[in-house]
Amino acid sequence: MSSSAHTTPIASPSPSPVKVVAKKPTKKVAKKVADSKEKVSAKGKTVSKAKKEEKEEEKEEEKEVPVKKARAPTLAAKYNKYMQFSFYMIRAMNAKCLENNEDVLLDEEKFFEAAHVFDTVGNQQEFVNEFLENKGIAKEMRGHLADKKKAEKVAEKEAIKAAKVAEKLAEKEAAKAVKLAEKEKEKASKPKKASKKATKGKSTNDADLVTSLVTLATNPLTPGQEPLEAEEELDVRVFNFKDKEYLIDDSNNLYDNKTHTIIGSFDVANNTIISV
Repeated sequence: MSSSAHTTPIASPSPSPVKVVAKKPTKKVAKKVADSKEKVSAKGKTVSKAKKEEKEEEKEEEKEVPVKKARAPTLAAKYNKYMQFSFYMIRAMNAKCLENNEDVLLDEEKFFEAAHVFDTVGNQQEFVNEFLENKGIAKEMRGHLADKKKAEKVAEKEAIKAAKVAEKLAEKEAAKAVKLAEKEKEKASKPKKASKKATKGKSTNDADLVTSLVTLATNPLTPGQEPLEAEEELDVRVFNFKDKEYLIDDSNNLYDNKTHTIIGSFDVANNTIISV
């Protein structure tokens, strides 16, 4: 008898039941699901949100982007100070002239133009740089000042010289004036010469009458002597002494001012009248 090995089948373990737990969708997934939902239009068609956003973005791009205005260039502070000083300087000087009732020193607008006070930034900066880069300006100023002082000294010497010449000329003129005054005084002190020619049918004035009377008094006619027909000259003048008026000749003979008769002579040394 053959014997065969009898094997008992081994029972395989039955699989244990697997418990499946349904997971809730995450917020991210839920958002995607929500975004993917279609919106139904009035015609029953749907438009996705993504396409709508694309169209809105295209519209935004199509809009004109406003162009910003370029900012005007400004002058640096160190240059601007020179412009401000130029403006102040001419205004201050002209104001001072007007206070003194004088004409303005310079035309302000012409000065502003020449000094580039209101010019472009480039021209202003270039103008100021011409000054800043001028290394010889100090030397020029010293030379100008030296020339000015030299000219002042020369002018001072010329003024002193001219004053001396003028002084000498004034002294000469004064001396001439003194001499002329002395001559006039001497001439005034001398009696005037009265000369009149007697004519028939014409009356003589007081001077002629005085001349005739004095001539007769000083030069009486001798018997048989004819009166002078020629023009006679007599040095006689009015003489005041002790508030009384006389006539006096060069020989200090005194005559009555009214009757024209000789009354004596005047003693100059004793300042008195010597009666005849």
